[in-house]
Amino acid sequence: MKNVQSVLSVKFNSTHNEDKLMGICQDDLEIFRNVPGLVQKYYIREETTGALSGIYIFKNKLARETFWNSDLAKTIPARYGVIIDTLRVENFEMAVVMNDAVAA
Repeated sequence: MKNVQSVLSVKFNSTHNEDKLMGICQDDLEIFRNVPGLVQKYYIREETTGALSGIYIFKNKLARETFWNSDLAKTIPARYGVIIDTLRVENFEMAVVMNDAVAA
């Protein structure tokens, strides 16, 4: 992914059943399409624990930080039924992207 510098990972278990949680994820896609600086968002589910992760790819660190401090981000725990003890938030900087490499 060209022109991306920052990644946010938000992982948690939920009080919602899988159908409800996937419905919320689907419903929220349009909302996340309008987040400034957000290039891509993935919802992934851990096979062994059922934990859900939101992987957010941002243009830069400022966009990532602005989102995480936004009113939208503050709704995540209640909306997604986050079990707070399971919440894990990690910030990353992009190092190397396979498909951005110049072919030799």
